[in-house]
Amino acid sequence: MNQKEFLDAVRTLELELFSKDFNKWVNQQSDDEKKNIRNLRTEISTYRSQLETNKLKVLADMLDQLSPQLTKGIDDLTQAIDDMNNFVKTVELVEKIIGLVARIATLVAA
Repeated sequence: MNQKEFLDAVRTLELELFSKDFNKWVNQQSDDEKKNIRNLRTEISTYRSQLETNKLKVLADMLDQLSPQLTKGIDDLTQAIDDMNNFVKTVELVEKIIGLVARIATLVAA
C-alpha cells in the first residue's frame, strides 16, 4: 500500500465513522462507549489531518527545490515571448515598407 492508498483508506474510514448508519449504532452504545468512539473519531481525524499536512509539506519542499528551475523556465519563456514580439514588430515594419514601396511604384508607373 503506497502513501496515497493509505491516506485514501484513512479518509474512507473517517467518513464511515461519521456516517448516518454508524451514528445510529453509536447512539445505541453506553455513555462510556460513546465517549471512546468520539475520542477515536477525533484521533483518526487528527491523524488524517497530519498525513495531509505532511504530504503538503513534502510537495512544498519539492517546489522549493524546483524553484530555481521554474524561475529559469519562466525567464526563458518570457525571453522567447519578447523575441517573438520583436519578430512580429519587424515583420510589421517590413510590411509597411513594402506597402510604401508598392505605392511609390504605382505612382511612378502611372
